Amino acid sequence: MARRRGHLACLPLLLLLLLPAATTAASYSSLCPTPGAPAGNRSRTTPIDLPVITGHFSGGEGLRFAPDQPYIPRSFTFFTRCSAHTNDPTVLHVVATLTLAGTGTDRRHARPHSVSFDLQGYSSSSTPELCMVGSGSYAREDGRGVVLLSDIVLRFIVPRPANLSHPFVTGRLEGAEFGNVTLVAYEDGDYVHHYGSGAPCPAPPAPVRQLDYIGLSCRRLKALLRGSFSLEYSPGSSKSSPLRLPHQRMQFSQIHCDGNGILRAYIAFDTREARLSNYTVGLRDGLVVGDEALVAEGSWNTVQNQLCLRACRVVRSGPARADLAVRECDVGISLWFPTVWSIRDRSVAAGMIWNTTSTASSDTVGNKTSSGVISVSRSATYRDDLSSYVVYNYTRVEEAKKQYFSRPASSKERKGRFPGNYSYRDFAFRFYLKDKKSGSASVYGHASPVTIGAALVQGDRLMADDAFYSNWTSENQRLRNISYDLRYYLVGHLDSSENFAQQWLSRQRRISAEGVYDTETGSLCMVACQGIINSSSPDCELLVTAQFAPVDDAGARDRVVGTISSLRKKTADDTLFFEPLEFAADGMYAAQIAESVSRMDVERVMLVASMTLSCVFIGLQLRHVRKHPEALAAMSVTMLVVLAVGNAVPLVLNLEAIFADAKDSRPNNNKRFVRLTSVGMLELNEVVLRVSSMLAFVLQLRLLQLALASRHRPEQGAGGKQAEDDSLSSDAERSTLWICLPLYALGAVLVWIVHLSRGDMHSTLYRPRAFADDLAGYAGLILDGFLLPQVVWNAFLGSRVQALSPWFYAGVSLVRAAPHVYDVFRRRSYVPSLTPSYVYAGPRDDLFGVTWDVAVPCGAALLAVLVFLQQRLGGAFLCGVKGRRPGGYEKVSTISS
Repeated sequence: MARRRGHLACLPLLLLLLLPAATTAASYSSLCPTPGAPAGNRSRTTPIDLPVITGHFSGGEGLRFAPDQPYIPRSFTFFTRCSAHTNDPTVLHVVATLTLAGTGTDRRHARPHSVSFDLQGYSSSSTPELCMVGSGSYAREDGRGVVLLSDIVLRFIVPRPANLSHPFVTGRLEGAEFGNVTLVAYEDGDYVHHYGSGAPCPAPPAPVRQLDYIGLSCRRLKALLRGSFSLEYSPGSSKSSPLRLPHQRMQFSQIHCDGNGILRAYIAFDTREARLSNYTVGLRDGLVVGDEALVAEGSWNTVQNQLCLRACRVVRSGPARADLAVRECDVGISLWFPTVWSIRDRSVAAGMIWNTTSTASSDTVGNKTSSGVISVSRSATYRDDLSSYVVYNYTRVEEAKKQYFSRPASSKERKGRFPGNYSYRDFAFRFYLKDKKSGSASVYGHASPVTIGAALVQGDRLMADDAFYSNWTSENQRLRNISYDLRYYLVGHLDSSENFAQQWLSRQRRISAEGVYDTETGSLCMVACQGIINSSSPDCELLVTAQFAPVDDAGARDRVVGTISSLRKKTADDTLFFEPLEFAADGMYAAQIAESVSRMDVERVMLVASMTLSCVFIGLQLRHVRKHPEALAAMSVTMLVVLAVGNAVPLVLNLEAIFADAKDSRPNNNKRFVRLTSVGMLELNEVVLRVSSMLAFVLQLRLLQLALASRHRPEQGAGGKQAEDDSLSSDAERSTLWICLPLYALGAVLVWIVHLSRGDMHSTLYRPRAFADDLAGYAGLILDGFLLPQVVWNAFLGSRVQALSPWFYAGVSLVRAAPHVYDVFRRRSYVPSLTPSYVYAGPRDDLFGVTWDVAVPCGAALLAVLVFLQQRLGGAFLCGVKGRRPGGYEKVSTISS
């Protein structure tokens, strides 16, 4: 029944396409041969068994695609929506959608671009050709409307069935508006294996322990192969090399296997080095068109425990990169998966490539150093479970111990609790090396543990956690064996005349290290090997030492400090010797990260509470002026403007967050979660903060509006006395502005000078603080002293009117001082990282530091006390003289009409 409903759902689409049959038939016959006529009312629809075809395309510049270049991803997808039988049982009427995806020709940015085509045509089982016609469309560059394309012709050649000599689906898309687009894809359908019983290959070089097929599923086999392989060429003549060009990287794609160990794949090569950070998750499974390619098939050799493949060369048969054809099948490939790692070999997968037409014997080919043999290995990070079959063999631990005990500073007793008991992730860190001359960061890198004791912690994180805990608790030793993988990138000027990707990848460095870790002192000492450019032998005379900061030391700025040095003696002939490189690492331990998350939850609650209290105190001031109307004219307008602008700042920042959220397509990215109890989770949306900020701003504007209205509203019976009061109030307000505005401007200039002088102190590792952030913090400082204009106004006028409610000036002062009090406690327990996370009392909210955390609360309290005394003793009580109107404002009785 489900299938019949699928047929009925497909029928309306076919009817819409077949209604204009009289006009379409003529145009179709002029563009494509018609293998069969459509059936009448008896025609029924059925899903076609053609799979979704994905591949690479060339051309399409007329469709606003960027020029076809290496390393720029391009792909197409051909999806068959439905099909209908015709009068000829061997012919089907096919309706499909073709989508081209790549990078657009935007003038400013390289943005994704796609073009879709709706096509229909006929497929015959007697011919491999599929011809379709239709129309297409794509979005305009300005986003207003679409561009329509008509009279589109698609011709596909689908091998039936595919084999090693004919593995590709090829096609050509033609249109009057854009010319020709060449399509190529690796056939996913029926396939006939020539080497299903296995291609001959030599045994792996001894001694090698490799994974057998019992624990190797098809899914794991794909995961182990889908990645970048490094290539190492043996000395010898280039004529015997299986590859025509000296490539640096090999990548498997389009891997197909079954439960019997039979496998086929498409293999691409290019001259770039293998990416050091290469994960199996997230890699595109499309067709990668490299500088050279092979198509291979074979099976698992259960005797030798390796994968034996025979490969054919893929060459370009036309001017486009997608014009591919298969030629000689004279390349042999063998792959195995080592189960024993060491400091010199940590390959997830390894193997060899050789020329099968050479006269070398199998024993000679099995030797990695034989002429023409290419060794391949994949040692990049692998995000899957390895602990089930990989063990680590420590070979240089004793040498590392000698180096450790020869350095008294490393074994010196230290106070504190060091990494080891909480999580293995405490041993991973990002580091930077500083240039001794300039002091700036010149090298960036990442260090991650491979093994800690007998526990393999590289690979699947859940399995690594379990292995780490069980191993750490079972071993009760002070010195623990440990191995590391260090990768860093040299930073410098990139030549615009050369390929940027090639330059960047050539600056990658990798160090394999192993040694000991002291659990009581946090000291790490390891000997290491580093790969050498243009050399197959690594430099294994390196020493890496590091000192971890205590987990409970909140005052430590650097989490790790260490040195990479050479164990070689400095001579003029030894080019491998280098001066010691000092590195440091920022960040937090896993326990500190958990504490930071809890701290951020508390800060969110404090932020909401502070905004709510601000609304309450402003509301109490509005109630105060309603009961005491004379207080409106006694409030400083400058103070009210400062408060209004200060309450508008959170709204502006939230508006910026709204636009940032609009650009982020991830759902629920604007939500905040605050854990209130151990059994519940309260979801606080960002709207709560925005509503409270808006409410405080509106209430403050209302207070300002009432104060201004009271100064311009004439009162009956006041006469000249009211005019005199207004004149005195205006003079006092003007004098207040003449004092406060220059002070505010002078402070802004000082902030600008400090910002310029501090700019040279930033290294390239730390992102310099923007002047807008400094200015926002200074605005918070002005808001801290919001009572200053009122104090000056009272002093000039000598007023003793109860202009401000005690709840208002004391409460708002308390709200402004609370972040500084909190910052004092936060500094004692929180270690900021490279990107510190502040929700409450952040650097854009105010000026924070040891000095400011003392000065601001004291200053706010002093101003509040002055306002209290002025409203009791008179505004000019500090001067020891009477003000202009010692009695302050007096309410004048009005005569009713």
